[in-house]
Amino acid sequence: MYVLGINSAYHETSSCILSDDSILACVEEERFTGIRHARPPSPYGSWLLPFNAINYCLETANCRMSEIDHIAYSFQPNSRLLGSISRIACSLIRCSSVALEHELAYWYFNRRIFRFLRENAPSDHRIRRNFLTIGEHSFKTHFVAHHLCHAASAFYPSPYDTAAILSLDGIGESCSSMMALGQDTKIQVLKEIDYPHSLGFFYEEITKFLGFRRGHDEYKVMALAALGTPKYYDKLRQLVPLKPNGRYEVRISFYPELLFGQQELLNALGPPRLWDATLTERHADIAASAQKVLEETILHMLQWLKKQTQADNLCLAGGVALNCVMNERIRQEAGFDHVWVQPAANDAGTSLGAALWIWHQMLKHPRGITMDHAYYGPEFTDKEIEQTLTTSKIPFRHCSDIASACAELIAKGQIIGWFQGRMEWGPRALGNRSILGDPRNLEMKTKINQLKSREQFRPLAPSIVTEAIAQYFESSEPSPFMAFARKVRSERIQEIPAVVHADGTARVQTVSQDFNPLFHRLISRFGDLTGTPLVINTSLNYEGKPIVANIKQAIDCFFNTGLDSIALGPFLISKHEDAQ
Repeated sequence: MYVLGINSAYHETSSCILSDDSILACVEEERFTGIRHARPPSPYGSWLLPFNAINYCLETANCRMSEIDHIAYSFQPNSRLLGSISRIACSLIRCSSVALEHELAYWYFNRRIFRFLRENAPSDHRIRRNFLTIGEHSFKTHFVAHHLCHAASAFYPSPYDTAAILSLDGIGESCSSMMALGQDTKIQVLKEIDYPHSLGFFYEEITKFLGFRRGHDEYKVMALAALGTPKYYDKLRQLVPLKPNGRYEVRISFYPELLFGQQELLNALGPPRLWDATLTERHADIAASAQKVLEETILHMLQWLKKQTQADNLCLAGGVALNCVMNERIRQEAGFDHVWVQPAANDAGTSLGAALWIWHQMLKHPRGITMDHAYYGPEFTDKEIEQTLTTSKIPFRHCSDIASACAELIAKGQIIGWFQGRMEWGPRALGNRSILGDPRNLEMKTKINQLKSREQFRPLAPSIVTEAIAQYFESSEPSPFMAFARKVRSERIQEIPAVVHADGTARVQTVSQDFNPLFHRLISRFGDLTGTPLVINTSLNYEGKPIVANIKQAIDCFFNTGLDSIALGPFLISKHEDAQ
């Protein structure tokens, strides 16, 4: 039996496929098109549906659309949404007619998604053939509420039989936050908070105020916050007052003319930053204040959720759950023994959540899927890589031990591209589509940020072998998905300055020999050479592009950046003669 999950409701479109109690494939559409987030969060753009992601899932499962039993879609265009339209429109005051049209367009688009899949299939016959006969197939289609998909994606693949669940993002249908309890295959929704009370949109407004791209650059605000102090906390707290029983409000007028809708607050914060203007201490302080508002609001919610569920474990999903600084504070202060974050916690993960919901709720399958790793994307054989390099007339050498060869180059100061195995699921490179460097050299941070056209205040992440985490971090709990910003031990900061952020933390990934033996070997070999069993790990891409998915994208990244060498499977390409 096959269950296909699809997300195309807002942005970060994606697909996944389940069969025989296993995840066969999960992938985001952006990796095929080269367009970050695949498409804007708009109901207009049915030609931008995740055709490539769906086709990849079908090919990986070695099946056709006609063999699919169930399709789960991560949006529920029901009467609940229509009932919320008037509230949403009215909250926008002067823009109410535009908002009403927009919400009706969302309802229309998502209600007819399967028709759009058939009618807008791409011209490539290899892909098109799977969609032209959608109306003729006997599979059952299911619409699953957006935040329920987030909750399912967080709980069902977690290692816990019972857990509290918190889902947070901008909006899903009319809901912006959901608190629930997961027990075995059941998810009991305990509380929902509706738009306009959205922590995701609050953080997006701060992102826009600070001169970054709303819906794209929230991680920059998180990084900038470490450089400031929360001087404006009391002012921003007025925008997000806490209410009894884990509730909160968000008092922002969501339309451009008024920004936050409160002139007094605007005067206190100072003028908004223009795009690409110099960042100042004031901007860092605003970021720090917004980060503190977010964290304290979520701790307030979790205090109630912990009391209601008495659960020892917590599962997080939704775009807000990608805030690794917040996640670490939750881990330390929320009162749960363990916290698990879905690696694709953003909207991409809802395709998996929708499929898992149908798998367990509709089809009554018992739990049996645990996400120990995130390697569910495309992979390529050595023969395919060699053929591409040969056809492209690119000089290369074959390495019998590519991990050791690259570890030696990193130890000599090279910046290496690392393209191996199946691509990661989620927005973070986890050792299969990565750029690697030496964490002992502070200048390496500057070089890699320049290579990727990143702001210099942004930190780089370390990947460390699981066995050594207690030697370098105050917490020894594994973190395979880079979901937590852990405190670096004070005696180790000078050893690995390139991966320690201004607040003394690092968004660490622990690498297990069981789930990524090749990357584990590279880090171990680097440790043998240098005494430091960790490396810099950032995503294999460059400015404006998603993480690379295929061989040609990796080659393009190599020749259009300052990478010294790149390892594609066992083959090494270098810009230096001594590495050839």
